[in-house]
Amino acid sequence: MTKKNQLSNSSMRRPSISDEYKQRIIVSISNPSKNNQTVKDLTVNKLRFNLVGLLGRKDEIQELRACLDRVMQLNQQTKEVVMISGYSGTGKSKLALEFKKYINSRKGRGTFVSGKFNQYNTGVPLSAISQAFGELCSKVTMLNDGTKGESSICTEIRKALYAELKNEVYLLTAIIANLDKIMYPDTSHPTGAIDNDDANSEARQIRLNYALRVFTRIMSSYFPPLVIFLDDLQWADVLSLEIIELLVSDAKNKNSFVIIGSYRSSDVDGTHILSSTLDTLRTRGETGEELFNLTQIELGDFGEKEVNQLLMALLSIDVESHIKGLASICYKRTLGNPFFLLEFVKSLEEEGLLFFHLGTFQWLWDESDIEAKTKSTNNVVDFLQAKMRMQSLEAQHFLQCAACLGAKFTLETVCLIWKKQTMFDGDSSSTNSSVDELLAAMVEEHYLEMPEIGKYRWTHDKIEQAASLLIEKENRDSFRRNIGEIWYQEVGEDNLGPCVFHVANLLNTTTPGVTNIVYARINLKAAEMAKGIAAFNSCSDYASKGISMLPDDKWVSQPEMTAKLFSLAAETEGFLGHHSRMEDYCSEILSQMSISTLQKKDAYMAKLYQMANSELRYKDAIDLCLTILKDLGCSFPRGQIQGLMKALVSAVRTVKMVKQTPSEKLASLHIMTDPSQLATVSLLGRFHEWAYLAGEKSAFLFILAITKMVRMTLSYGLFNFSAAHFSVLGVMTLLVMGDVDTAQYIGESALQMQKRNELVAGRAKTFFTLHTYIFHHTKPLQSFLKPLLEGYQSGMRSGDKSTAMWCLVEHVRALYIIGKPLSLVEELCQECVSQIVELKEEEQASCLKIQWQLYLNLMGLSNNTVEFKGKALDETDIVFTDPVGAMFALAKNIACNLFGEYEMGAHISIEKGYQQFLKLKGGPFFAMVFSFHRALSLYAMARKDKKKKSKYIAEAKRLRKVLVFSLKKGNPNVSHYVSLLNAEHAALKEKKNKEKTVDTLYKDAILSSTRGGYVHDAALAHVRFADFLLSEVGDTQEAGYHIQKAIKCYNNWDAMAIVEYLHNQHEEILAGSSANCMLTRG
Repeated sequence: MTKKNQLSNSSMRRPSISDEYKQRIIVSISNPSKNNQTVKDLTVNKLRFNLVGLLGRKDEIQELRACLDRVMQLNQQTKEVVMISGYSGTGKSKLALEFKKYINSRKGRGTFVSGKFNQYNTGVPLSAISQAFGELCSKVTMLNDGTKGESSICTEIRKALYAELKNEVYLLTAIIANLDKIMYPDTSHPTGAIDNDDANSEARQIRLNYALRVFTRIMSSYFPPLVIFLDDLQWADVLSLEIIELLVSDAKNKNSFVIIGSYRSSDVDGTHILSSTLDTLRTRGETGEELFNLTQIELGDFGEKEVNQLLMALLSIDVESHIKGLASICYKRTLGNPFFLLEFVKSLEEEGLLFFHLGTFQWLWDESDIEAKTKSTNNVVDFLQAKMRMQSLEAQHFLQCAACLGAKFTLETVCLIWKKQTMFDGDSSSTNSSVDELLAAMVEEHYLEMPEIGKYRWTHDKIEQAASLLIEKENRDSFRRNIGEIWYQEVGEDNLGPCVFHVANLLNTTTPGVTNIVYARINLKAAEMAKGIAAFNSCSDYASKGISMLPDDKWVSQPEMTAKLFSLAAETEGFLGHHSRMEDYCSEILSQMSISTLQKKDAYMAKLYQMANSELRYKDAIDLCLTILKDLGCSFPRGQIQGLMKALVSAVRTVKMVKQTPSEKLASLHIMTDPSQLATVSLLGRFHEWAYLAGEKSAFLFILAITKMVRMTLSYGLFNFSAAHFSVLGVMTLLVMGDVDTAQYIGESALQMQKRNELVAGRAKTFFTLHTYIFHHTKPLQSFLKPLLEGYQSGMRSGDKSTAMWCLVEHVRALYIIGKPLSLVEELCQECVSQIVELKEEEQASCLKIQWQLYLNLMGLSNNTVEFKGKALDETDIVFTDPVGAMFALAKNIACNLFGEYEMGAHISIEKGYQQFLKLKGGPFFAMVFSFHRALSLYAMARKDKKKKSKYIAEAKRLRKVLVFSLKKGNPNVSHYVSLLNAEHAALKEKKNKEKTVDTLYKDAILSSTRGGYVHDAALAHVRFADFLLSEVGDTQEAGYHIQKAIKCYNNWDAMAIVEYLHNQHEEILAGSSANCMLTRG
């Protein structure tokens, strides 16, 4: 961290007045008609602050330029984060805006946007980020040529956003101004679409995070380098700080991207929320993740010498001694604060204590007069207030009104407020100026500036603060409340939109304990909007404030509003970890006998999430859920034996019901709309997950819940997760009945449901279930890559991060199975692991890390072959669950077979640990891979170990039959596995002259793998054929040929560790092969 206080002489700009220029001015004054000028029009007699620039900040500007240079380097994927700190008025914002000028001067090689947090609207979520991104969207729309239609960039951005976010982009249009002008008409929901309003708090947060990351990636790809300046971070809401961390740590954003933040160091101590964010950024910046580079710049006040130099530049004086007395006074009055200093000098000119003499062309002043007529104060706000009080009463009233509208406001808004200004002074005759005239005067006084036509902002937060403090203290709250009421009445409750936060903040200045139904309703709207954009701290605050404004008989006079406010408060407090507060809110609403179970549903859900997700009390959550469902008319047995019988019967009947339902009817099911039914399926959706997690004893409840939701879909129509639950029923059909054909029919029906109306919420679960557990029985694995990626994107769009990460895991696994180059798979694997770890999905992370370490071992990027210890993980640290254990057993078995450790592989194959999870009928698609490698290990050991030969063959034969059965049922993904296992089986038969048959079978296996593109499996078939030729036939020449072919295949697959292993293992055979069979190592 660097602190800069010194002004460098090289940064001084001292405008000089030449004799020629003086002569021109004299001529102009003596003959004003000739030049159509007056003395008022002259600029030589005005303080030219624009020529002073950022005196003393040259080094800091260079630091910012260095950040920009770094981020623009070729192949540079590290983002830049700059934090500018200092006391108020030290020029933090000015420094960033000076950097903006530099970026703008680069003619299209950089885009600078900014946003500012506001001290009077700290509860408004994402305010500065919304402003910055809104400005970016405005730049996009400005690219359009009105005469030729929409620009191609605007079209491309819209298509890119919609391709990634689909209709979830509506979430961003509610946050980012002007985005709706880019996205039309795609942001409207399709007719009959089902919204994901039932998403829990965590899902909403994941959904927002993903949407903002996608938006930033796309925008930074079109406007590189994208520089975002966020001013006054000390007033940022918690969500905004979380989003900043999220954006700078986005490993998928490879574009040039810089975030600059500024904050008052005096307002940020160790307990401030910003302090935690800064610590996190520092820590992450030091861990070597190389996601972003952190630069910290601290600005201080000027010393007396620097004040002297600034005045010399400002007044065009070259002799330091001539200015020393004035500089001393200015320093004493302002303590060297840059903003205060400039305001003080302005006031000296305005009051005539500093003036330009046209006769001598010099600035003149009387130091004793300035000493006598100016006050000593270290508070710039008091100073600014004194200046403002010199304005007319009308101008002061206008400043007071504007101060209530936030750091930025529109002409339309201020007009709405000002036309009702008589309520402030009771005398409309005092209003002599139009809004345009008043705004122009405020701009001329440098209180306001107009960055865009019709939009205004305060030039400094201290000016806004001074304007606000013009309102008498005893009237300040009522004044702001009156502004809020005007805003609300003029705009209308239904049209408040994002400004509902500003209105609510103004109204919330009312005296605590005052009952006001209208105010409570506005706070409810603000809380609902905050929840919708995952701003849970703000949601909690607005809900709490709304509750405080309800009457004592609220449950009688306002039951619906009261229930909504208490439910929102309970849900957000639970998500924020304030469990005692959540319990208080839940107890209040659940104890009310006058409202229905349906009205209590959201409070129940908050309590259930607390039990199941936070405390892992699945049994208690299930018991409570059963009680609630019974109140809603949906009963389940509680006894395990009775429940299991009913579950099996229900599964069979439900499958039969689906089979008997014509496909035309399934395709035309209407949308479920009944509130009670929607509440029931919502509860069932969570209930079945908790029943699954509770273990085998609750498995019957899982089955009953799934079958109930499928039957409700058939009877009452589609809801968010209808297709997902149909797909689970398809898996049950495989597990319970072994009926592949019916499972496929149910799966295809689920897929059609999912595609209808672009249902988003359950899309990830549907795609994951269908393409992991069902479709591989009849469809090639190559066709799964796109759906699994789409499942990942849909999961992130809807906030279902768990399923989204499983889709990533299976996508990477599928790439390996179909034989894609290891270098490609390993690179993707590493990228995916980073994202999964960031999202804290530990089970998925463990599964993918195991895969990653396997790929590292095979590529020779690890010191190990069959031991999983290296860059990705250490196998001794793995926390085993069913999926993780299955993945580890599979990966270990593969490594053993490829590196010739067949005994270890056979031992893994015989173990019963995770075999049930990988049961082929209804098991995941990688179960067939495990069955193949298990059988191969056993066949290999049967060839080597004659004592256990029969035992190995028996188990291998059983596994081979499973794959043969799957092949007969139409599985296109196992033919090459079956071919190789047939060869292995035939090679072990005690028959004379079997070599010819075995030779044919091995060659068929090699050909089958090669034609299918399974280069790694073709290589393995070559190795196994060579082993047969060496151990059973003794044909070293032919064996050498196949070893060389295997080496070539593994080389093409990037498996360099196996290449090295084969060379070492068969060195003599390879050396003795004939020259025409020799292949050059890659």
